[in-house]
Amino acid sequence: MSQINRRQQQGFTLLEVLVAIAVFAMLSLSANQVITNVMRSDAQSKDHNQRLQAIQRTMIMMDNDFRQIVARKFRVDAEKPTDKILQAGEYLLDSSSEGITFVRDGWQNPQSMFPRGDITRVGYRIIDDNLERIWFRYPDTVVGAKPLVRVLLTGVSDLKFEFYYDKQWHKKWDKADSLPTGIKVIMTLKKLGEIERIYLLPTSALRTDKSKADA
Repeated sequence: MSQINRRQQQGFTLLEVLVAIAVFAMLSLSANQVITNVMRSDAQSKDHNQRLQAIQRTMIMMDNDFRQIVARKFRVDAEKPTDKILQAGEYLLDSSSEGITFVRDGWQNPQSMFPRGDITRVGYRIIDDNLERIWFRYPDTVVGAKPLVRVLLTGVSDLKFEFYYDKQWHKKWDKADSLPTGIKVIMTLKKLGEIERIYLLPTSALRTDKSKADA
């Protein structure tokens, strides 16, 4: 048998097999890294989209509330009506940041099907880094009445408000029987930073009970 035929019968050498295994291992590792990166990017994209959708839903809810603020006094625990028709401040509503509460109009009650009116008292607060919306079935509450609570957005570390009147922004609102011209809502979201939203109050909301009496 010739030397060439003998080499053909021997097949691959051990070194050649090891080199081939190393090459395939490197290709498999590279392919695995590419797949892992694609899957990670896809998961991050889905999380980002879900986060944006949650923020958009929150903004829609806040828009519906803040744009329908009305100048109406309300009772808390059956006490006398407060002269602060818009209340806002640090730790209000047990918030870990600032909180706000007010009466809004436009609560749908088709054909008066429910035993309530079309106004309600709502509020916003931060509890355990969650933005919560609270609301009462009636603007005037009795002793022991508890609000209904809904978590709108997670990962909110801070909530602040500013109020526009006298042609400038102020960090506090303590005027009685009146509403500011505008409200700025400032939320600090983890990994995203601050988000601001400005609401101009409707003209009807600027009419207080006292001004109505003088009219």
